Parts: sequence; C-alpha cells; structure tokens
Amino acid sequence: MDSVSRGTEEKWALPDPVLLGRMHGVVSSLCNSLVVFPHRHRLHQEGSQLERGREVRLYQVESFSWLWGRQARKLINESVGTFLSLQKIMQEGGGAEERKPTLVKKCREYRSMIQASMEESIIFEPEEVESDLHAYGQVLYKMELILSLLEILFIDTKPGGLVLNQLVVWVRSHFPTNHEKKSEALESDHPHQHPSYWEIIYGLVLQGSLDDVRQMLSHHPRADTDPFLSMDELLRKMPFYQVYGGVSAAEFTVRWQHWQGECERRLEEGHFATCPKLLTICKILCGDLDTIGSLWDLTDTWYHLMVSTLLYTNPTAKLFHLAGAAQDAIEHTRGNHSAITPLDRILLAAMEADTHQVIKECQQVLDNPWFTTHLTDLLYHTFYQQAEFKFLGDLRETLILEYSEVLSGHRSLWQVGVLYLDHCGTSGVAMAQVVLERRPLTSDAVAHKVVQMARDRKFDNVVMSVCRVMGRRALDLDRLGSAIWWGVRSRDAAFTSHIAHKILQRYVEDGKFESSPLLDQLGPAMLLSDTLTFLGKYREFHMLYQDGKYQEAATLLVSLISSKLAPEYFWPVLLLDALPLLKCPKPVITSEQTYELMYLLNNLHTATTTNKEKQNGTATEAGQEAFLEKERDIRLALTNNLAKAIIKEGTVES
Repeated sequence: MDSVSRGTEEKWALPDPVLLGRMHGVVSSLCNSLVVFPHRHRLHQEGSQLERGREVRLYQVESFSWLWGRQARKLINESVGTFLSLQKIMQEGGGAEERKPTLVKKCREYRSMIQASMEESIIFEPEEVESDLHAYGQVLYKMELILSLLEILFIDTKPGGLVLNQLVVWVRSHFPTNHEKKSEALESDHPHQHPSYWEIIYGLVLQGSLDDVRQMLSHHPRADTDPFLSMDELLRKMPFYQVYGGVSAAEFTVRWQHWQGECERRLEEGHFATCPKLLTICKILCGDLDTIGSLWDLTDTWYHLMVSTLLYTNPTAKLFHLAGAAQDAIEHTRGNHSAITPLDRILLAAMEADTHQVIKECQQVLDNPWFTTHLTDLLYHTFYQQAEFKFLGDLRETLILEYSEVLSGHRSLWQVGVLYLDHCGTSGVAMAQVVLERRPLTSDAVAHKVVQMARDRKFDNVVMSVCRVMGRRALDLDRLGSAIWWGVRSRDAAFTSHIAHKILQRYVEDGKFESSPLLDQLGPAMLLSDTLTFLGKYREFHMLYQDGKYQEAATLLVSLISSKLAPEYFWPVLLLDALPLLKCPKPVITSEQTYELMYLLNNLHTATTTNKEKQNGTATEAGQEAFLEKERDIRLALTNNLAKAIIKEGTVES
C-alpha cells in the first residue's frame, strides 16, 4: 500500500503481499488513525490456497505531523494558555475598540512563541536530522511572517487606515541582512572600503533606515564635501507620518511633497553629478520607479520591493492601495525571477483583504492545523460583528475540530485537544466525549486524568465507564483496595458490593484488611451499597477499639449486628470481636445490647448445626467445630457481662 504526502511526493509502503489489491480500513480508538487489513473476499476466494495459508496482519496507520516535533510540542503547550485566556476575555463582551488591545496582545504572544521555537530549532539533538530542523525553521518563519502581516492589516489597525509605517517595520524585522552587514562594516577600520559598502547603503535606504544611512555616509572620506552634506540634509529632513504625532494625514502629505520637491530640485541642479552613488540615492528619494526597480535584487522579495516603492511614492498608503502595488511588484520581479510561490499567494491574498483565501492557502501550504486554527480564531474575534465575515464562525469551529482531532492521537497532547473542544459549540462537546471514551487507559495516571476531565464536563457516562474498566482491571490483578476505590467512583452499586464481599472474605481468611487507609476515607461514599456501608462502619469500629474508646466501639458493633447489614458468613467474626469487650472489668455493653448478642449467637448456633448435619464430614466441618468451641467462651462472657450490666444499671449512685 502506498500513500503520498501532499506537496512532498514522498511515498510509504506496507510490504505485505496480502494487501495487494483491495483492502479495508476502519477508524481505530484514536480518532486520527486507521486500522488497515486485507479484504475478506480476497482472503477466502475459491482456489486461492496460497493466500489462505498466509499470515494476516493488521496495520495501524497514523498521521505524522510537524506538530509531533520537539519544538512544536512546546509551542502547542504554551499556545493553549493564550487561546483559553482569549476566549475567556471575549466571552465577557465589549465593543470592537475594547477588544482590540486584547487581540493585539494575544496575537503578539503567538508570534513570540513562534519566534522562540525558531530559535530552538537551531539547536538539534543527536537523534534529530539537521535538514528536518531546517525545514521546521522555514515553516515557523513563514508562520511568523504571515501572522505579523495580518496583525498589521486586520488586527492592529491605526486611525485613518494608514499601514505603511508598520509595513516598513515588518520588512526591517524580517530582512535584517542590511543591518547586520552595516554592523560588520562599522566594526572595520575603514568602513567605506567594505566590498558591499554602497549596497548596504542602498538597502538601508530602501528600508527607510535613513539614520543608519547617514551614519554609513559619515564614514566616507568625502563626508565633508558639498554633495555628501546636501544628501545628509535631505535624509535628515525626510518626514515620517506618526499616527499620534498631532499632524493630520493631509498636512503630512503637504510636507512630504515639499520635501520630495526639494529632492527633485537638487537632482535637477546637479548637486550629485560628481558622485553617481549619491545620485542613485537621490533618485530613490524622488520615487524614481526605474531606479528602485533596478535595485530589486537588494530587496529579496516582491513584497519588500512593494514596501520600498510605496515608501517613496505613496507614504500615506492604505490597505486598498496594497493590491495594486503588490501586482506591480510581482510583475516586475516575475520578469527577472521565478514564478509566484505558495507563500506569495498567501501574502497577496492578505493584501487583497481576502481573509477566506488566506486561510485556505495556509491550510494547503503549512504542514499543520495549528496556525490556521489560531489565525482563524483571532480573525473571528476581530470581525465578529461584521456581516461579510460571518463565515468565520463555522470555519473556526471546523478548524478547531480538525486541530483537536490531530492532537487526540498523541500520547500526551490529547489533553490539550480536549481543552480546545470546550470552545467549539455542541460539536466540540460531542467530540470531547468521544476522545475521552476512546482514550487508551495505559496507566492509572491516564485514567485519573480522563475521569477528572470527564467529571469537569459532566460526562457522567464516561466517568462510570472508565471507573468500571479500571475497577475490573484492578480486581483481575487482585488489587482489592484499588478496585473498591474505582468501584466507588463508578457509582456501580453491584460491582462495589462484589468487591466489598471480596474484602470481607479476605479478612475472614487472614484477619487483615486490604488498603485500610482507603477504607478509612470512604465518607459518604460508603452509602453506595449495604455491604460497602457495613465494611466502612466495621472499619470504623476497629479504629475506635484501637483508640481505646471501648464504649463507643461496643455501641457501634451492636448497631451493626442489629441492623442486619453484615453478611451471614461474617456473624462469627462479629461475635468474636465482641468477646474482649464482654470481658472488660467494667461493663461497656448494656444489658439490652447483651440480649442482642445472645439472639445473634442462638441464630448462628442453629445455622451452624444445620449446615454441619448436611455436610457430614466435609472440609468446613473443622471450622464449624472451632466455632462451637469458641461459642462456649462467648456464652460464658455474655452471661457474666449480663450480670454485671444488670447490677450496674440497678445500682443507684448516692
């Protein structure tokens, strides 16, 4: 059997000739795995003696994702906290402006987690392949690049809708090569002799880092000449729009046009005729498209070129300007480079404000649903009141279900998946119940976790089912204490009674309780069944006796006898427990309680004699004879205690 991974063209095969031809598969207990097996008809077709003799195997096919990597696991565990806190805050309500700071904060938390994972992907363990980690790093880089752009365009929007300043910062942070080379050049004794000196300056100009450009030019030997001083003045005076700077967009546009007019005037007057390099810088400042386009190799990508072009042609660009500018940049680079990539399509869809296409492309390109799930959740809460984005609600729920289904197949991350399902409507509730029901109970710790999560969500049927399974498993292993604990939690009266009888019978045999501390903590749970109630109270009697509280112990023992809760096979034990109390120097059992004990003794004597006559020398005869010997001591103790109790009760203290 072959399977092909999307986009990588890698193939996996199951080397089993029996599987050739038709096969069947069923969903296993884990939601994201299949059990594959040969087709029944193929195995039993007539005349195929060879196939009938072959061994038939079952294959469990599980999906493998980038999410199972070491770095991704940390990302998953950290991001769930941000996701849950965001849902809690959003449920509290509030308008779009009240929600915005929270959404920006959470978006940046996701970005910081991705960046931290990128840094960790550089360090690899001995068992890890360096090429795989490099691929993980590329996926993380794309995720952070896309999310930071969407934050600018849709989440952290500024008054007036101007986006260029944020895009300039976005380009600088994701293309730091020029700044790194600048630091390298400045560390040398003669920065102007660096082989990439002017390329560094051009790159910094295209990124709007004009202070860095001035610093680089100041290290040139001709820095004090008129052309360099003139350029320094233009760079220093270039205006940048500040949203909260107290200047309107219209007033800024006037200032910027005046500054660019000054650049064009100096260019025409030949201020930089003696220095072609400065002439190129001036043309960039004037917004000359041919000059900017000729330097596109320094921008690495079309979206870098687009931002550089807008910086010197339309500094007050808004979101609706980006689609046209992006197409122009793509057309320019396409003639000089390869075709558009899947990442390019995602960024282009974002600049066209097509959120549905962005999510669709991310789902197809990235190797995991983590990114699309959290991205869609952020966009859903951002546009929750806008009619044209109503589709985000259903899409968000679908993606959360898919993401949780992937996590449910992991041995530890399944718990995280259940937490996401809590915020996925009725479908999430139903799937959470299925995940908890199908979770393999590999240990007591896993069972405890499943029970706790099911109880928090009021999945009573899941709690009962898990506790029954664990209780019967413990019973098979002869762990009666653990079995009674699981039985109590399952609320299964019949099963709990059965285990309680087992414990009592074990006590009759060897005189020891299984898991005494556990029995001491039963509390109200002992009321689940009569036998369990008796077991709990009988254990309480032992504790009172050990503490020297003989009066209270005697009262409790007699009440257990009179209540008829004790199984018949346990009556001799109760009478033997009463024997030391009957022999106390001062009577602790009243005359009325003594009559109760005598009544039980007579009934037990009758039952024992009858059983003895029926058995005629069976293996239990010796045990019955032993009880008959003890019976004489018990009768004598009862008689003596009755006399002392009557005398005490009839005495009037002066």
